[in-house]
Amino acid sequence: MNFFLNRIRVSAILTITGALLLLVFSAGRAAASPMRDIERLTPSRTTVCFFEGQYLADLVLNARGKLTFLFVDRKLADALRRGQRAEQGQGGFSEIHPQIYAYATKSKRGHLLFIVRVQALKSWKFDSSMLSIGDYSPINENIITGIASNPTMELKFGESDLAGGYDGYIGFFVPTEFVKPGETVNLGYATDHVEWEVPN
Repeated sequence: MNFFLNRIRVSAILTITGALLLLVFSAGRAAASPMRDIERLTPSRTTVCFFEGQYLADLVLNARGKLTFLFVDRKLADALRRGQRAEQGQGGFSEIHPQIYAYATKSKRGHLLFIVRVQALKSWKFDSSMLSIGDYSPINENIITGIASNPTMELKFGESDLAGGYDGYIGFFVPTEFVKPGETVNLGYATDHVEWEVPN
């Protein structure tokens, strides 16, 4: 009798342990999933443009600035929101700047969101109206402001004197007619542009 009771106890313990391990594994996968989604979606939605740079093979020399454009469509915005919730719950697992999360919570009907990381490699009189997405340049009412925890890191509409080493962000909305899935558009600043294909 004791032999059968012991076998039942061992079987119950193994079943409970297995269930707990499965629960822990599932929770870990669920927590990691938003970051995997972000990593999967980001490359096709990101492109880099150097301002006043001279290209030598894979090198860029003497650039005044580096602009990293991030297109935040609904798929990426949803992944970023899930990632932010998971990050808050897990104590952090990514190196995504909080400013990107903050911009990604914004929306405007008939418009699509772009976030540009602006890095001044030399002193730079940056002018937001010289940014371009295809034939569109940001206008004052489409620029998002007032959400940076450190206001010096958030660019506003118009001109800003940037010291070398500046690293900040600007977010703005672009009317949907300028960004159509599957089309190739030029992203850039002033006369410096890069081609980018809008994801489907």
